[in-house]
Amino acid sequence: MLLDFDHHRADRRALSIAFKPEPMRHYAGALDRGIAERVATWSGRQMLFYPAIKELTLDLAADSFLGLPWGPEADRINKAFVDMVQAAVGVVRKPLPFTKMGRGVAGRKFLVEYFTREVHRRRAEGGGQDMFSQFATATHEDGSLMPVDEVVDHMSFLMMAAHDTITSSASSLVWLLAKNPEWQERLRAEALAITGGPGRPVRYDDLGKFELTEMAFKEALRLIPPVPSTPRRALREFEFGGYRIPAGTQVGISAASVHKLEAYWPEPEKFDPLRFTPEQVAKRHKYAWVPFGGGAHMCLGLHFAYMQIKILMAQMLTRYQIEIEPGYAPKWQPWPIPQPKDGLRVTFRPI
Repeated sequence: MLLDFDHHRADRRALSIAFKPEPMRHYAGALDRGIAERVATWSGRQMLFYPAIKELTLDLAADSFLGLPWGPEADRINKAFVDMVQAAVGVVRKPLPFTKMGRGVAGRKFLVEYFTREVHRRRAEGGGQDMFSQFATATHEDGSLMPVDEVVDHMSFLMMAAHDTITSSASSLVWLLAKNPEWQERLRAEALAITGGPGRPVRYDDLGKFELTEMAFKEALRLIPPVPSTPRRALREFEFGGYRIPAGTQVGISAASVHKLEAYWPEPEKFDPLRFTPEQVAKRHKYAWVPFGGGAHMCLGLHFAYMQIKILMAQMLTRYQIEIEPGYAPKWQPWPIPQPKDGLRVTFRPI
């Protein structure tokens, strides 16, 4: 995220191999199997959705990203990632024992050692279809492999960024669909028409047909962007809002604010997925909606996010009605990644 120019372009080009159609087809199959198995256990009970989906996305990451079966090794890796994320908001900023920062530094040390060993092993044995194997064997245009430490850093960032943002955005979409059951019904009808029945597999080639689901997801990302502020750096001096910004200044682009500007979003607090029809999108400024960033640093995994959400919604909505108690309105922690403070109480009532 903090690389620029030639180094950034070279790494991005090399890593993009992990998001080509064939690996994505492999991820889709793994996601569909894992999601279907877990969602089937949610039937008929009130539950806290946020911790449940966080656990699921971590397990899915171990499978799709690392090619590991769920088990003790995946659990330890997942714990290290959770500790790294928590360290970002720790009050004590030194890695003292029993602090979030201490656990985060220990988690990073474990992951660096694990990923370094695995890069060498996967290069020696030949990579698989999982994302890590694709990264480990990625080459630059001249055929050279990426340095091991860069593969390790990219993989650490991807795992950390991907599972937390998906957890947040899946929670916001579930919350908004529970509040707007008419949209829940429209997405359910779409999923049933595409898959052919409750809990049926979602085919990779059918993902493009989930048009209403994609629009609803985009509207959830507008209302509650999982990355509320994006760090950037001014490449040259410029003026904005009457202020002079010198070159090199650290700046933040607030998606949470941009997504509520009435000039682009009439009734900005209203949940209306039809804002994202092709006709409506064509009328707006291209940077009025920036949950995945934009330009040269546009999120490399955005299509993976769409895929995971579409599969999750298809598996959930074809089986269940998502219900909340009358008047229920959880408070959201806005930073660093939005999440419902009470875990989001919902009931999955079998249809």
